[in-house]
Amino acid sequence: MPDFQIPADVQRRNRRKRQVAWVGIAALCVVVVAALVVLLPSGPSVARDSLVIARVRQGVFRVRVQAPGVLRPRGERFVTASVPGTVARVEVRPGDSVAPRTVLVRLVDPHLDSAMISARSDLADARATLASTAAMLDNTRLSMEAELATARDAAEAASLRARAERGLAAEHVVAQLDYRKTVLDATTAREQVGLTEQRIAAFARNQVAQIAAQRARVAAFQAAFAEAQANVAALTVTAGEAGVVQSVAAHPGQTLALGGAIARIASLTDLKAALDVAPSEAGEVVAGQTASIRLNDEGESRIAGIVSRVSPSVEKGSVRVDVKLPARLPPGTRPDLAVLGDIDVTTIARTIFVARPVDARPDSSARVYKLIDGGRRAIPVAVRFGATSANAIQVLSGLAPGDRIIVSDTGDFAGKAMVRIR
Repeated sequence: MPDFQIPADVQRRNRRKRQVAWVGIAALCVVVVAALVVLLPSGPSVARDSLVIARVRQGVFRVRVQAPGVLRPRGERFVTASVPGTVARVEVRPGDSVAPRTVLVRLVDPHLDSAMISARSDLADARATLASTAAMLDNTRLSMEAELATARDAAEAASLRARAERGLAAEHVVAQLDYRKTVLDATTAREQVGLTEQRIAAFARNQVAQIAAQRARVAAFQAAFAEAQANVAALTVTAGEAGVVQSVAAHPGQTLALGGAIARIASLTDLKAALDVAPSEAGEVVAGQTASIRLNDEGESRIAGIVSRVSPSVEKGSVRVDVKLPARLPPGTRPDLAVLGDIDVTTIARTIFVARPVDARPDSSARVYKLIDGGRRAIPVAVRFGATSANAIQVLSGLAPGDRIIVSDTGDFAGKAMVRIR
């Protein structure tokens, strides 16, 4: 079959036609795109300053449960009346700081005053009786000791006379009868000394017993007087320990019985954080987890603590979680102070997360607006969320690290296919 050669001029015309066709197609595409831009809705316009925008990050994600609460004393002291009386004056009000010797209320009871005066008189009488008894016994003992000394002198003299007459009696100078009488007198004198010594010993034992009895009587009256004094002193009721007055139950004119309620005082140092955790999040909280307690919304003052107790029941729509705090607390901490607690539940080593959008819920799907075109526009994308933290949430799908999304309220343009950001 012979080769057919297309003339060169024909080839040039065909090539020119193809170029014209491609140019026409490109022009048509431009026209179509321009028409779409003009005709399709461009979406609402939103000021950037009115939006909160967050960037999707990847790394270590700490799952935290956030809950409001208040500082509570670990223990409260209820001050009660240790003696009956009538309230004469209330010296404190709820919220007052008190020291151990701060007076809370003053009571009056005339019977206690009279009892103290009577006890003082009885004690003085007992002391006087002890002194007079001791003096009388001492005088008696001294008299008996003088009597003993006289008896000893007489016995010594009789003994000397008997020894002297013994030789004279042998020489018949002194009659035997007189000598025997002298010997009998010496024996009697010695026996008298022994009897006197026995009487003194018995008296000494009796003296000790009488003094002991009188001293016991004085001690009893002294104890009664001390009790009466304590009862009168108890009419002035003090705090007993440093703290803050939580409530005052007594009022002027009120008659208080023994054990009647006066005030409730909370410690300023031994405090705990009582957090109200949502039931949906409380299942992840257990004793021993670390927590951070913020004393203000700005988080300028934080206290590290440990979860010490998780309530087994739901009360008023929340679960009570107690956080143990250190002994040394920052200035300004006091009972009933509102706080915000962050409890560290777990840590996910490598994951994607972002600041928590409004209405985002853990383990759920939602549509969020992702910024495109250099941040000039935002379009809705479907995102699946995972674990949540206090201010962040895990991203399981729908976003990539570096993406930026609107995390503030999007209710004004919800459902729009595109939003322009100016």
